Amino acid sequence: MKIHKMNQTVITAAFMFLLLFPSTLMAELKFKPNKENVVSSRLEGRWQVDKAMSNRLSVRLADRNQDKTIEFHADEKVVAKIPGKYEKFLADKTIYMAGTMKSGKNEYPFILIEHKGNPHIVIFRERDGKPLGDAESFNVMLAVAEKTSNDLLFVGGDFNNQPFYALERAEMPEGDD
Repeated sequence: MKIHKMNQTVITAAFMFLLLFPSTLMAELKFKPNKENVVSSRLEGRWQVDKAMSNRLSVRLADRNQDKTIEFHADEKVVAKIPGKYEKFLADKTIYMAGTMKSGKNEYPFILIEHKGNPHIVIFRERDGKPLGDAESFNVMLAVAEKTSNDLLFVGGDFNNQPFYALERAEMPEGDD
């Protein structure tokens, strides 16, 4: 009788732990920075819209984003904060970069992954009091120049039928070029 009661207590405690701490169920994410990854190796820094190139790609997006700047800062600690609810989506993905992205006055944790063969950024936003409660994503491409200061960043939508807009470096991380 004592053993049965003890087993029941252990099972109840384990169930409560799993119920109250679902983020502990998340399998370990594959975080593998790689200096040969074109986007992750050159993404960090501040970018501003290249109006001429963006106009060529999409007048509508160029007009909407003409004063836009985006900043990327690496911070691998973001990976440990990703909630378990994203486990299914990220299970077979490799995270090549993590950090914070600043767009306008807003700052978001982000990760760089490959999705359907494309470099893809996932940003996390606050929702219902949870700092990483919601996720949005978009495709990116980066054209490497001879000088890092001349690199071009292309930001698209989350599907392959959406046009991109182009950004040029406004400021590089310290020690580059």
